[in-house]
Amino acid sequence: MAKKYDVIVIGSGPGGLSCAALLAKWGLKTLIVEKNEGLGGKAVTPTKDGFTCDQAPKLQVPAQGPSFATVFKELGIESMLKPIPLSVAGLAYRGPSGKYKLGALPADTGLQPGPLFELWDLEPAKQDAALNFMVNMAMMPADQVSALDDQTTEQWLSQFKDIPWQVYSYLMMHANASLAEPIDLVSASEQIAIMQDIALRGAAGYYVGGFGRVLGDIANAMKAAGGEIRTKTRVQKIKVSNGRVTGVSTDDDTFEAPIIVSDAGLQPTVLKLVGEDHLDPSYVSWVKDLVPGWAFTGVRYHLNKKVLEYQMYNIWADDTTMNLERFLKMRSGKIPDEVLMFGTVPSNFDPTMAPPGKQCLVAGTICSPDPTAKEIKMLLQKMDGMWNKLYPGVMDAVIYKEIEGPKEISEFTRDSVVKGQGGECVGLGQIAGQCGKHQPSPKAPIGGLFYTGADVGIPGMGTHKASGGGIKAARMVMQYKRLRQAMS
Repeated sequence: MAKKYDVIVIGSGPGGLSCAALLAKWGLKTLIVEKNEGLGGKAVTPTKDGFTCDQAPKLQVPAQGPSFATVFKELGIESMLKPIPLSVAGLAYRGPSGKYKLGALPADTGLQPGPLFELWDLEPAKQDAALNFMVNMAMMPADQVSALDDQTTEQWLSQFKDIPWQVYSYLMMHANASLAEPIDLVSASEQIAIMQDIALRGAAGYYVGGFGRVLGDIANAMKAAGGEIRTKTRVQKIKVSNGRVTGVSTDDDTFEAPIIVSDAGLQPTVLKLVGEDHLDPSYVSWVKDLVPGWAFTGVRYHLNKKVLEYQMYNIWADDTTMNLERFLKMRSGKIPDEVLMFGTVPSNFDPTMAPPGKQCLVAGTICSPDPTAKEIKMLLQKMDGMWNKLYPGVMDAVIYKEIEGPKEISEFTRDSVVKGQGGECVGLGQIAGQCGKHQPSPKAPIGGLFYTGADVGIPGMGTHKASGGGIKAARMVMQYKRLRQAMS
């Protein structure tokens, strides 16, 4: 392989791969450098013992018009995306009655939330207020949504005095399960944008072969366009000279490029790969003060028979959703008796993802992004108990379990560079004051350095957000390159 490139992309998550593939397609000599053996970052979908499962539970929201569709179309491979829509979600909710009620929510419910009202045991007198609120939220104009960048969802909800508590609890659950954030930190604009996607653009979706297959197709398209990929190659330093990047140094080699795009996370890029000496102290302080999202304690339950009927599951109660106060109690060792859970069953989307007659349940609950978090072991026990209680037969069918918590996430994706951080589920761009107009720019204050991924992504969930960040970064790189050419 040559050692000089137009652009080097560090990391191969949805943002890094999307960015690199587009740049290669647009004619830049592009190299991806990935520290792991496989590609995909947090969206990797490994196969073991005939099971193909994501590392943690994930779905694509919106199902219609996701970022991956934009990338595939630009790469000329749109027929290969192969989406699978969600048909029915399994729900379990414990409200004022004190008992869990199981329900099923068709994905085409849209703005007709009757099944939710039934699940909530919402009395008819309160249904009109709940419906009006949910419709108004779904139809809120974009300028009104963006005006809420600085407000938390909790602050925004405080102005609505007549909405039933069940609606608040539902949004609290989505803050945890869809954004991996507490309702009193997550930006109202970010959460409303996601709720609009769920209501108007498809509740959720999956892909034939899982997210790993999607990212593999992007990687293949990148290589077909002349791009190169080096795996098992850890970048140790981004080289900077006279205020501009010049390349990267790895464990055993050096690669040159006037443009570097990092999918390693904004904080690890600035504080570790670049280093504080190359940046203004005020910028470094700002980067250190950015608050990451929370993490998921993920479990893959490999089952010897088909037990679960639906493709995804949301399980919550009014006192299991996490706000900051409850989170701090949990961190101090006061683990609640029950926990919120989100789960997916990949083979209920694509039957080829499990051996005949078997299933893999990929589930998780919210936790600290701290790789050393001490509550993980207890949360795992609580999750086992919840599945056993609400869906009898799941735990009896378990062949073996695999754990994917903040420690594991930090090891193979975002290095921990700030105390208590590193294992976050999404990134930096969903907390009030850090997203929307306040979100970090893909362009760093060093010539030729860009960030990609969820930290600088578009509004939305997980892979959609991260891949959107890849598209945004790729367009900015092309603009930067054209300007440099015009000035040369």
